[in-house]
Amino acid sequence: MIYNLNFFTQYGQFYVVDKGTDGETDDLEFWSDAALHERLACENGILGISIENDYCTVMGDLEILNSPPVNEDPNADHIVEASIEIKSGTLEIQDCPLSSVIQTVALENGSYRVRVSSYNLDEAYQGVDDQMPIDKYRIEIWKESFSANKVLKQWISNY
Repeated sequence: MIYNLNFFTQYGQFYVVDKGTDGETDDLEFWSDAALHERLACENGILGISIENDYCTVMGDLEILNSPPVNEDPNADHIVEASIEIKSGTLEIQDCPLSSVIQTVALENGSYRVRVSSYNLDEAYQGVDDQMPIDKYRIEIWKESFSANKVLKQWISNY
């Protein structure tokens, strides 16, 4: 199942959350130097995803998979993976800082792997209309045992 994402968020981030989780996303340890570099922050039941544009716009999609993706998308600028435990039966996409629920997905309780592929990071503002950024985010989720965060492709800013 694929869900389209197009929403407003602030502070250059949004969240993938196990429903009911009340994480400390404003804690400096959440957005550590390593998390900023990896563009992904992790806490029990919540993942923070960094976006590139300053217009507070998230565009992309969320896909629930039956198995791990076979390959990494060669067109992605940055790819990172992390694990999340679903205990509530519901995964949520939330904005920042209000934690408004943008999308909900019913999932069987258990451990899931989350892959975030980021696109057009160097050209976030080079669209037809500079007021509409073109960076995009693809979130893929599948059931898998818990494992450490992993950067599959590291983006280095040209700025």
